[in-house]
Amino acid sequence: MPFPISEHTREAVQHHFRRKSLVWNEAYFVNVLQTSDKKHDIYWAVLALRDCGTKASIPALKDKLQYPMQDVKCCAILTIAHIAGSDETLLFAEAISGTEYRDKGYAMWAIRDAADGRAVESVLAYFKKNRSRLKSGNLTSAALIDGLDYLEKYRPSNAEVARFFEEVDGFWLNLPEGNRIEISKRVPFFAGHPIGAVVSG
Repeated sequence: MPFPISEHTREAVQHHFRRKSLVWNEAYFVNVLQTSDKKHDIYWAVLALRDCGTKASIPALKDKLQYPMQDVKCCAILTIAHIAGSDETLLFAEAISGTEYRDKGYAMWAIRDAADGRAVESVLAYFKKNRSRLKSGNLTSAALIDGLDYLEKYRPSNAEVARFFEEVDGFWLNLPEGNRIEISKRVPFFAGHPIGAVVSG
């Protein structure tokens, strides 16, 4: 389970619901998601379900992927990843490649930590769609780092992934230095690549 809640978060949830007859179980927090019109109730309930939620809570969490409060949308997809793992790979794949879910960094984070190989095609499609920004060094979100981290395990057996890595190698020095540092730490293919020099796009 990749996104456990900390003791600090647990205490924050308890504090938030202290006057609302809190019962720390899945039914209580799912009911909050289904009935409350208060955005902070929804936010803390989404986080609490990482501790006590089961797959029974997934439909209620999916309903919050388009919630007006960005923190709720972002946390909801990570909570789904925490509970369901690779079982919801197709959801994460649609989130990264489609247009409905806009928080691509969080979609890719969920993929990196929970998806199986069924998301490979969607991740490659996301990078293809953003190729010009990627090549010029302007795709600076964590989606690039997490996406390469996820794809690395499929590179030896997937020719399309291997070709994409060679393509990234060709414009490696155009990437922001901070991204190069993190990628070289996390993705074996890029270990040892230069990180100090910068070539203009």
